[in-house]
Amino acid sequence: MHKLYTEKEAFFNCAFLAALANGNSIIHGVNATPEFAFFADYLRELGANVSINGEQWEITGVNFKCKKDLNLDWVGDDFPHQKRNRKIIECLLSGDPFSCEEKIPVKNSLIRELCSFGAELEFKQDGPEETDEFAKRMAKMQGIKIEKKWICNIPPVSSLLARDRFIAGDATQAACLALAASLIPNSDVTIKAVNLDSSRSGVFGLFKRLGADIEVVSRHERGNDVWGDLRVKTAKYISGTRLGPDVLATCLEEIPLLAVLACFAEGETILRLPPWATAFYKPVLSILYENLECGLYEDGLIVRGILRGDSKMKVKTFDCKNHPIAGLALHILNLKIKGKDNVAGIECVENIYPGGLNFENWHSVS
Repeated sequence: MHKLYTEKEAFFNCAFLAALANGNSIIHGVNATPEFAFFADYLRELGANVSINGEQWEITGVNFKCKKDLNLDWVGDDFPHQKRNRKIIECLLSGDPFSCEEKIPVKNSLIRELCSFGAELEFKQDGPEETDEFAKRMAKMQGIKIEKKWICNIPPVSSLLARDRFIAGDATQAACLALAASLIPNSDVTIKAVNLDSSRSGVFGLFKRLGADIEVVSRHERGNDVWGDLRVKTAKYISGTRLGPDVLATCLEEIPLLAVLACFAEGETILRLPPWATAFYKPVLSILYENLECGLYEDGLIVRGILRGDSKMKVKTFDCKNHPIAGLALHILNLKIKGKDNVAGIECVENIYPGGLNFENWHSVS
C-alpha cells in the first residue's frame, strides 16, 4: 500500500515560515522524504526549535530574530516562481514591501502560506474570465488581447502567527500512480490526500484531456489549502492533443508522465514548453526523445501514439539517465509493455521517493 509523500516545496515553505513565526506551529501528517531531515537541521541553525514525533513536526519560531542574510539555496533559482519567492523572503527579512505582476501562472504556495500565517497581502488575478482554446484562437484572429496577469502586493510583515498546518500529498507522485492506473488493465485506484492547488495540480487536467479516467471523489478546502482524493480507472481511449506553454507551466515536472501516456494515444501529442523553461528541461526532453521514439524540437516534443493497439516499441532497454521522474515514467512504461530489463539508472528514484518503485498491492492507495 502506498502513502503519498508530503509535497516537498509546499512543506519547506510552511516549515520556514513557522520558523520565522512567533510561537509553536504544528504540522500534522508529515510523510517525509530524506531531504526533510536536512531541512530540519537548516531550521535549527536558523534558531528555531524543531521537534519531530512520528508524522508530527512542532516548530517553535524565532519571531524574525535571526540573521538577515540566510542561505536560501533551498528555494532554488531556476524558475520564475523561485526567483519571486527568493525576493519575497528577502523582503520579509529586511522589513521591505514586495510587489510584482506575473503574466504566467506559476506555483504560489509561499504566498498562500504567508496568508495562512497571518500576513496581510493582496494576491489576485487580473484579466478576462477563463476561455477555452477555440475562444482564445478566435480572439487572436480578431486582434483582441486576452492577456491575464497575477498581481501580488505584500506590505512589510512585522510578525507571523504560529499555526497548526497540514500539507497535502505530493502531486508528482500522485501523477505517477495515476499514469500507472491509466495504463494497467482493470485498475480502479483511489489516491488520497493529493495536493489540488490550481498552481500545482495541472497535470491531472491534462491527463483527462488525453483521455485518462480521473475523478475527484473527495475535495477539502481549509483556508488557502485545497486537497482531495482522486479515483483513477484504466483509460478506455487515449487521444493525442496539443498541450501549449500556458497549460504546461504548472506541471513541468510531470512532462515525462504526459509523454508516456501520449505514447498510447491515437494520433500525435504536441508538448510545447514555456520559453523560460526550455533550457532547464532540455536534458529531460532529450531523455524522452532517446527512449520514446518521439520528435524533438527547440521548445518541446511531438509524441506519436506508437503503442496504441498491438504496436510495439523498438527500444529494448530504457535509460532514464539518472533523472527520477523520467525514471518513474519509463518504469511504468516498462511494466506496461512487460520489458525484460530494468530501466537503466532507475536507482535514482529511491533518493526522491523511497519505495516509489514498489507497485505491489498498489490498487489500494492511501
